[in-house]
Amino acid sequence: MKKWLFLFLVNICTWNVLAQDYTMVNHNLTPFSLNPALAGNANAVRVGLNYRQQWMALGNNYHTFRASYDQNFYKQMCSVGFSYSYDNMASSVYSVNELSLVYAHTMKVQDEMFLRLGLQATMFINQFGWDRIKYGDQYDRNSRKPTLETLESFDNDSRTFFDFSAGAAFVIQNRLTVGASCYHIAEPSNGFVELEDNVLKRKFVGHLSFFQDLQYGNGLWGRADLSDNYFFSNVSYQNQDVYQQLNAGVGVAWDPLVLGVSDKNNLDGVNILAFMLGGHFKGLQVYYVYDLFTSSKKNGSWSHEINFIYVYKKTEKYPCPVTYW
Repeated sequence: MKKWLFLFLVNICTWNVLAQDYTMVNHNLTPFSLNPALAGNANAVRVGLNYRQQWMALGNNYHTFRASYDQNFYKQMCSVGFSYSYDNMASSVYSVNELSLVYAHTMKVQDEMFLRLGLQATMFINQFGWDRIKYGDQYDRNSRKPTLETLESFDNDSRTFFDFSAGAAFVIQNRLTVGASCYHIAEPSNGFVELEDNVLKRKFVGHLSFFQDLQYGNGLWGRADLSDNYFFSNVSYQNQDVYQQLNAGVGVAWDPLVLGVSDKNNLDGVNILAFMLGGHFKGLQVYYVYDLFTSSKKNGSWSHEINFIYVYKKTEKYPCPVTYW
């Protein structure tokens, strides 16, 4: 039974949050990136590699790489995870290295109902290539070319700081999940000048997902395990300072393939349709996601993402519950 193979594929979202957090297209392909309480939700040892290239037609496009590892410990009713992310913006003018440690704990509320709590500690290393851009005072009035020396100066081209986040998820029989999280609780400074005005704003996230087995059709309180064929749906909302995102997606898993589509909207006229195709061979899973820019605003372009996940599952005598988005 491969019930864990595609249950990462529920929340197909989202694009970069305009100088705030980077976000990959599908958070279930980047484990515990939307809620630290979901570390270990594969109920196995899981390793992920993700690469996203954004706004292909605009030049100086964004590149994001992420590697992650998480594992569930059954007897201790807990999970741990680690992730490394590298976000390269505008041909390395600005880049972010992000290293995170995550811990999640599971508590049983009653039969088939569980509460998961998660904490995340993160170290950021921001780098600014100030010598890769041109400043206004470099332009000669006569030739209109940037041939002059700039008077702009910066103390350094790297900044390191620490951050903390937390989340919770309520799970009913591993079919219905409702969760919320808060990132950047302390709102650390993340700029290179005027630090008091350049902070990483808190991000608030809410998400909900539901699975329906297609092979047995026993409903939410039927069989405890899903078959290899099922339907999934999800919705999520993110808010960070003045930026918002509302995402809604549906999909179907029909062994060995998974197909999904979602609508991503920033509630300010920018809309994207995302299409996902995935497949697996034993423990290795490969997924491709394509973003189609459908907004009437001409300030975007198509993007795409490729994801690799390897899951090693072993039988435990005292399994703890699994949560899925």
